[in-house]
Amino acid sequence: MSNSPVVPRLSTTPVRDRATWIAYAQMACYAWFIYSFGATLALLRDEQGTSRSVSSLHGSLMAIGGLLGGLLTARAIDRWGRGRVLRVGAIATAIGILVYTMPGGLPVTLFGIFFAGFAGAFLLISINAFLLDHQGAAGPSSLTESNALSSFAGLVGPLVVGVGAATFFGWRVGMWAVVVALLVAEIIRGRNTAVFGVAGEVARHHDGRHLPRRVYWTLAALMCFLATEFSLTFWGADLLRERCNFGPAAAAASLASVTGGMLVGRVLGSRLAQRFSTELILKGSIGLALVGFGLAWGFTLWPIVILGMFTTGVGIGVHWPLGVARAVRSSGGLTDHAAAAASVAGSIAIAVAPFCLGALSDVIGFHEAFLLVPVFLLVALVILIVRPVPDEPGAVRVVPILE
Repeated sequence: MSNSPVVPRLSTTPVRDRATWIAYAQMACYAWFIYSFGATLALLRDEQGTSRSVSSLHGSLMAIGGLLGGLLTARAIDRWGRGRVLRVGAIATAIGILVYTMPGGLPVTLFGIFFAGFAGAFLLISINAFLLDHQGAAGPSSLTESNALSSFAGLVGPLVVGVGAATFFGWRVGMWAVVVALLVAEIIRGRNTAVFGVAGEVARHHDGRHLPRRVYWTLAALMCFLATEFSLTFWGADLLRERCNFGPAAAAASLASVTGGMLVGRVLGSRLAQRFSTELILKGSIGLALVGFGLAWGFTLWPIVILGMFTTGVGIGVHWPLGVARAVRSSGGLTDHAAAAASVAGSIAIAVAPFCLGALSDVIGFHEAFLLVPVFLLVALVILIVRPVPDEPGAVRVVPILE
């Protein structure tokens, strides 16, 4: 049995017990991997001598792997429990990252990132569902808190990649750090995985029911949100290289301006959610992201471009945690299945959007192709207006991330 304290299910503040901290750490590891990967794309393309459209296949295959993993996660949790799925997902993700960083050319890196994406879906979905169930009424707050810590990891990851690329360590050191951290987290977890969920719990939760139709509108908006985020994180370094004449290492490190902005956005978003509705916060965040994109896209002076990317990051920072919370709130209590559906929808967006941007850039030019980003934001805004998901009467607001 776990020695974790009993979670006050009606509390507005997350209980930061041992299991929660392990989940937070693994979420941060996943974020480090994702955003470091975005920073490595341009560097890997230079090594392999491929075009942007070919290089973007890495992001697409990672997302397709995540899609397949998302389709299987709920059934895997039903059969083996969240705890075991988390452990296998963490170790398999580490293996996929190692393969991605191995020498061997394009086929090896493509397979490695596909496998890492597949395994990472088991990890991410299980963590999201665990936090929402384990924390009760404080679940959305805990999810936002974990994403804020993940944003910090996403800030540091590209910096490590950039520093490694500029020194004898090489860019791969930024990815190897994730492998070490994932294995350390599993050692700290120990043998007892029951606190994270045992086999059969999810089956009792869903009882054969299906997700309501309203969930799919929330997933459509979530796809637009992630299409924006990963178009920026996968191709932001290229924008800096083309518009500001940054070198490869500097561009990779400067991608931290986006993830740093996301960290600020999630901290501010958590505080704003005490006073304002989720829908209003999301609409305002889209407006801020559009302003930031205008600065990043319309200027070539590097301080303005960096400011624009940072501002865009602040705007999009709340999109994933609040988007997942909207999907879960619309699910009628089907927490694991809504979290898995959100992962599947996000994987589709990540597979399609960056590839379309990369392929389009080879046809009409990179600067013009980047206009896909505000299109995604505007479509999300229309969905929010047409299909709102009001906060439940008497629902607890998301509390501050830091006390």
